[in-house]
Amino acid sequence: MKTKLLMCATVAAALAFGAGVANAGCVTKGAVATSSSADSAKWFALETMVQSVSWGLWPGFVANGDVAGYRVINKQYRCSPAGGMVTCHGRATFCTK
Repeated sequence: MKTKLLMCATVAAALAFGAGVANAGCVTKGAVATSSSADSAKWFALETMVQSVSWGLWPGFVANGDVAGYRVINKQYRCSPAGGMVTCHGRATFCTK
């Protein structure tokens, strides 16, 4: 029984490390934001994701919406009303250019 458990753990670890190599240069981030409109909440969620990639990217993003050195792909948002406001759960992948 212990041998099977050890083998399963080894296989799971190998798959996990292999998956990281396939996406080298890309990182997926998520954030939640609440604002007065869906568009605004999405912007704040993306701003938070940019900050989590690198604080150095934040000034450029705030100034002109650019995430210098990265392609932002697979942006997805799920928004819902929240007591007169809108809350959006966002997720995006940042890939180095």
